[in-house]
Amino acid sequence: MGVSCRRRIQALWASEHESNAWVWLSDAGWRKLDDRNADACTNLLALAALAKQRNASVMVDEELRGDTWFITEIYDFSVGSDAVAQEISFAVSECVYGWTAAFRQKGTHITARIQLNPDADVTAEKLEELKVRWKQGIESKWSYRFACCQRPGCTSACALTFEVQWVTSSAHLQVRVRNGSGRSNLSLWDTEDSGDVASHEFGHLMGHPDEYSDSACPNRNPVNTGTVMDDNTEVVQRLCQPFCDRISQDTTTA
Repeated sequence: MGVSCRRRIQALWASEHESNAWVWLSDAGWRKLDDRNADACTNLLALAALAKQRNASVMVDEELRGDTWFITEIYDFSVGSDAVAQEISFAVSECVYGWTAAFRQKGTHITARIQLNPDADVTAEKLEELKVRWKQGIESKWSYRFACCQRPGCTSACALTFEVQWVTSSAHLQVRVRNGSGRSNLSLWDTEDSGDVASHEFGHLMGHPDEYSDSACPNRNPVNTGTVMDDNTEVVQRLCQPFCDRISQDTTTA
């Protein structure tokens, strides 16, 4: 469960089937309205239609069930400008390594534009499969883990959400896609890489260094942290804090 803030309802879709209504949520895409109760779904659809009509900025509660995101509440209508989008880019240097972090931050929503450049032996079908695998892996790993909240007292927490956009120009990151299972890095991904591996490389694009032991970097600290930047597993609060700091807010659990 997470709270997405300052979203706009940009499109509606519903069928004649009971509790089958969807909305297009800005910076998120299609979301299904809660279908566990027909009356609740109807009420949510009415609120979504009103928000779209007014072009109102809203807060929504979201819940992931299987592979589908559901909206369970729509509230806090307001009319006004959206959060200011910032194109962020900065150099990162750690031990013998160096790279450029780059992404777009709009409030608590972070977007990374990534261009995949497949080797000749990577088929179009394989590339499409990889796009789904890596996008789902990255977004599910990083999104709705932590939130930014107003100071003081950490009120009105809004979940940090992360989005991958596959592009053919104006990329934050160019990635060569190689067939096989070699050792990947920020700009070289292998077709056997899991969503977890892609999430680790995504962390570099967000500005985070590795956190595993490396003989080339004997003084690296911290190491063996059990995080996405160590063994491709967990996103922890300190990895998300810079995004809240950038908008002058505190960080809390989503």
